[in-house]
Amino acid sequence: MSEDFLDQQSQINAKSLHYLLQELVPASIRVSEQLRNAANGTPATEDIQTRIDSELSPVKDDQPGTINVFNARYLHSDETTIRIETYGYTLGLKLAEILLYKNSNKSKMVDILDIMKFVCRDVWKLMYDKQMDNLRTNHRGTFVLVDNDYRLINRLNSAKGESDTLEKAKLYMWFPCGVIRGILMSFGVEANVVGEITSFPGVVFNIHTSINN
Repeated sequence: MSEDFLDQQSQINAKSLHYLLQELVPASIRVSEQLRNAANGTPATEDIQTRIDSELSPVKDDQPGTINVFNARYLHSDETTIRIETYGYTLGLKLAEILLYKNSNKSKMVDILDIMKFVCRDVWKLMYDKQMDNLRTNHRGTFVLVDNDYRLINRLNSAKGESDTLEKAKLYMWFPCGVIRGILMSFGVEANVVGEITSFPGVVFNIHTSINN
């Protein structure tokens, strides 16, 4: 049997993917700041070669190797959080296409519970090399997905202490919420996905759909 085309493609290093995902939040803050300044008439920063003392955005002292961007005034603004969630949603749609193609020999998933198991097992395994730790449902369209060690935030550690770490980590929760929403939408399921940090780095995703299973 010939090798699957997708299996012939080079795979990104897991740690490189982790570092890339961690940059989603700083990048979203910087883009939001640039757009906000442009709307206020401030000229956009020119694209120049980045150096160690270069300012990466209008955020004060936002230089390479620093975390000053997390101190931006609009850290939790709707513009920033929607941007992060949208990145996840777009990725979720694409991941669903790839995973469904590779699993096309399996029976088609039509039951909402099977779709949630797909998220917990296949999607999480692909992204974080682990499965979700628990899945609960009330069988009336509401689901709770539990990851006791969410790897996108488990290495975050603010010098200002645990409360500041949690405050910054909350921003990262918009990304997996978007991924889950995108996966579900690929099956035609509209859902409201809310993530919360329970016992750091443990997280819970509350998913509400209109489907009774």
